[in-house]
Amino acid sequence: MKKSVVLFTLILTLGLIGCSQKNEVKDIPVNDIKSAINTESLLPIQPISDVNAKEFYAFENVKDKIKEGFVIQALINVKLQDVFVVKTDDVDSIKKAIEDYKSNSLKLFGDGYGGEDNVDAVNNSILESKGNYVYFIATKNAKDIESKILEIIE
Repeated sequence: MKKSVVLFTLILTLGLIGCSQKNEVKDIPVNDIKSAINTESLLPIQPISDVNAKEFYAFENVKDKIKEGFVIQALINVKLQDVFVVKTDDVDSIKKAIEDYKSNSLKLFGDGYGGEDNVDAVNNSILESKGNYVYFIATKNAKDIESKILEIIE
């Protein structure tokens, strides 16, 4: 009987510890994320276009769901370098808008427009969310940029 009580207590304690660890993110302004990406020179293609996410055409139908965000793209129209970070309370709507953008606007790049690097960038693009942040990265070093974003918000 004593062993059962000790075992039950141990299992309950471990369960409570495991459940109490929250996978929360910090409340960081997206401009801090953008600055870190720019400071680290993670954007291989320069010059860049830097637009407020609420003004970007792909977010036209969901701009009222965006708290803050940015869209960075290469100014050279034959090179793909997309980095979007959006803070929102409606992650699913923002992800859907980005999926539509990827299906429609990035189709030419995926078909080879601008070279093999663009095809790789589309095929290896990252669309993820963490907490109330949604990020999309389509560039040849997408994993490096994602690591920087996660380092800042986690």
